[in-house]
Amino acid sequence: MNTEFYAFGEILWDCLPTGRHAGGAPFNVACHLVQLGVSSSLISSVGQDALGDEILELAQRNGVNLDFISRARPGLATGTVLATIDALGNATYDIVQPVAWDEITVSDAALQAVSQAGALIFGSLASRSPYNLEQLGRLLAVKGPLRFFDVNLRPPYADPARIVQLAAHADVLKLNHDEVGQLAAWLQTGEARPNPAEDAEAVAAACAILSQATGTPRICVTMGSAGAALWDRGSLVSASAPKVAVQDTVGAGDSFMAALMVGLTRGAETQTVLETACRLGAYVASQAGAIPRLPPEMVRELRGKLGAGASETAPEIPAP
Repeated sequence: MNTEFYAFGEILWDCLPTGRHAGGAPFNVACHLVQLGVSSSLISSVGQDALGDEILELAQRNGVNLDFISRARPGLATGTVLATIDALGNATYDIVQPVAWDEITVSDAALQAVSQAGALIFGSLASRSPYNLEQLGRLLAVKGPLRFFDVNLRPPYADPARIVQLAAHADVLKLNHDEVGQLAAWLQTGEARPNPAEDAEAVAAACAILSQATGTPRICVTMGSAGAALWDRGSLVSASAPKVAVQDTVGAGDSFMAALMVGLTRGAETQTVLETACRLGAYVASQAGAIPRLPPEMVRELRGKLGAGASETAPEIPAP
């Protein structure tokens, strides 16, 4: 099954105070892409265990194509993350290592399928293993899809040099205002110190530094409740975020990324894309878990604004 969008990286269980939820940024993005009306495949790995069986069943129910999710060798379990939520709804993570998604094999069939795709997303967390870096390199050598790179600087998996190296292969880079400031500081001083970009001028300056170092033409910066900005070859467009009562922020950035991917791939107007992505991210933050089911009327509105009428290969998601 050839799908339109592909995601490379982790699929895992987020163990939250509210219970166990399927997660991993690439998996979350793939699920949200399906809700937005485009078909998606995940390139990943799960263990030969009950948690692997369960998460594959859930991914299938969410409409994600499983053709390129492999079973890991014995001894590598399905990934788990212990997530804690503070009083403001912000999450911190204890990410188990090594696990199945530390050894993601990119098959020749996956390379061929990606060459015919509209977009590919890859994240920084899966690059923590040398095995995945080698496999990702094969994937990024494929010509064709628009490449989106999702940065997550989560210590101890926050190597600025590796981020800059991977960003050089991206058409669109997405990160938050803390991360763009930290990377800009590292590029200027060699020290990855906290340096959050707090306003439009600071965001634009940090994006210019990062783009000059990597050659990435478009950089999207998320700013939580303050919204987001897209730097495109020196021009900055900003959008505010709707005010919501935050339940937890898990998956909010991943839903934002899904909307960004669809809108930019479809050629929708930048301001509309940002506003729509912010609205989706805010809604997810107001719900429990990373991939809440979107109301049908919201789905129709989002698809219309992003130019994402349901593709021929995007399956209908059954009601829970």
